[in-house]
Amino acid sequence: MFKIKNILLPTDFSKISLTAAEYAMELAKEYKAKLHLLNVLEKTPPILAIRSLDISREKIIHSINADAEAQLDECAKKIKKLGADVEIVQIIRKGVDYEEIIKYSKEKKIDVIVIATHGRTGILHTLLGSVAEKVIRYSKIPVLVTTPRSKS
Repeated sequence: MFKIKNILLPTDFSKISLTAAEYAMELAKEYKAKLHLLNVLEKTPPILAIRSLDISREKIIHSINADAEAQLDECAKKIKKLGADVEIVQIIRKGVDYEEIIKYSKEKKIDVIVIATHGRTGILHTLLGSVAEKVIRYSKIPVLVTTPRSKS
């Protein structure tokens, strides 16, 4: 029998990334596990924003961090509305998205990663790459990949 105590749900705050929340919450309820909600920011802010605005680099970084924290809070509230009494840990990291997801999963002894994908194929997938695909490739633990349900 599997012992799931910690579930990682990476999010970029998009509707698609939140579609995985239902699965993560169901697992968390079933196993009475802790849900880790992770957002990864780029290490350095977009240079164009710094140059085009008359704002210091520090102010832009502070603004980006504050915005990410607010969005993570909002995301956690939406997930809690799914009706479960599950402990949610909110984390913001800086770095390369899939690398930080893998690193965090090792540090916190995560048992399963639940991640959404756009479900792209062909040239669009080749051009854009896939965080979910890289997480699957480098993860040493199970990864549950979800795709948005079609509205039919």
